[in-house]
Amino acid sequence: MRSMMAFAALLLTMTACTQVPQWTLFYYPDAAPGESAEVLASQGELDQHISGYYLQLDQCLAKGAGMVKLSQTGSGSYLCGELCQRNEAGALKCQRLETLASQ
Repeated sequence: MRSMMAFAALLLTMTACTQVPQWTLFYYPDAAPGESAEVLASQGELDQHISGYYLQLDQCLAKGAGMVKLSQTGSGSYLCGELCQRNEAGALKCQRLETLASQ
């Protein structure tokens, strides 16, 4: 019975470590004041701005807001992409993009 409980605990631990992040944070530290992350993202090269991976949207948004707040200039912009993957051309594409303002 003990070995069965130990196996169950090990199995739970392993599945917790293999969860795939749903959200990718894209942070633009040099964005001009008022320049939205959506505009920056439309210019391409999302992969150069990856700043983390998160399971939930609120975690991603909170981290992005914190990075802007802690920046030396107080400027910057961020957005969170859901289920981002590379397409056939090698470009990074997300199913949807969210910012705090777009919720």
